[in-house]
Amino acid sequence: MSPNSFPVLIERFFTDHLRTQRNVSPRTITAYGDTFRILLRFLAARHKKTIDQLTFQEFCADDILAFLDHLERIRRNIVRTRNARLAAIRAFAHFALAYSGPAFAVASQRILAIPCKRTNKPVFGFMTREEVTAILASFDTATEIGRRDHLLFSLLYQTGARISEASNLRPADVKDRFVRLHGKGRKERAVPIPTQLMHRLHQHVQRHGVLPDQPLFANRHGAVLSREGVALRLDLAVQKARQKCPTLEGRRITPHTWRHSNAMHLLQAGVPLEIIALWLGHEQPTVTHSYVQADLKMKRECMQLLQQPHSPRRRRGPECFSRLLSFLEAQ
Repeated sequence: MSPNSFPVLIERFFTDHLRTQRNVSPRTITAYGDTFRILLRFLAARHKKTIDQLTFQEFCADDILAFLDHLERIRRNIVRTRNARLAAIRAFAHFALAYSGPAFAVASQRILAIPCKRTNKPVFGFMTREEVTAILASFDTATEIGRRDHLLFSLLYQTGARISEASNLRPADVKDRFVRLHGKGRKERAVPIPTQLMHRLHQHVQRHGVLPDQPLFANRHGAVLSREGVALRLDLAVQKARQKCPTLEGRRITPHTWRHSNAMHLLQAGVPLEIIALWLGHEQPTVTHSYVQADLKMKRECMQLLQQPHSPRRRRGPECFSRLLSFLEAQ
């Protein structure tokens, strides 16, 4: 097999380029691996070949466009998933261009020219302080699982942590009234927590004998809590809380909603957006601006500050009766 063949370059892309040269996170490697497992099966079926027989001739822009269409129509993937798959394919096309020679040059440029699809950006959902209190009160703290869940979601609310960041916390990450969160892209940040919450975390470690290399929040088997497991525990708590908090009826509350709620309550308390961006670990402060768009209360307050300006009566000149201007104004 040629050292620059299609299968060999895919292996080098994962083993050498992503891991050694770029040192990307394990989550990125897993996501890229998922993309290529789906892509290679699709290309093999499309061209009636085995996966190991595929070449760069079956990896062209037309094939990639057909694959993206397959993701949306057959697999029912949303646009964001489709764009994430395309990002992985583009990364490989950039890498392969340097090793595959001129034969792949034109094809790679066509692949790199495939645009991401525009998608509607949903307004962030968040909870009021009353809703947060109602859900936390629904956990049965008389049981070990209830105390664990109450502690976990209290931490999510106080820190604005992602569920992946909270699930992977270790005892060494809690010190001096700070928790050290390991975020996306290998970024770390230290977030302060109230003294009472810090004491509860230490008590949790001592009560369960959590070792330094073990997760703070574990399931009954001692393994890290899965995202699905956390979501299931939250759903049960929300169902119970709805009996005392009617505003939760019909609401979809996810573990990530706690992060949005933390950010929104900081914003409503007057904390600058730049500080909230650092608190949440946003790489760009512009991401945090979405919380301003979601806060209807702040928008209403801004609207009340505005006054309708007095519009002077315009003199109608001959251009006001232009048929062309009337057409443009109707557009």
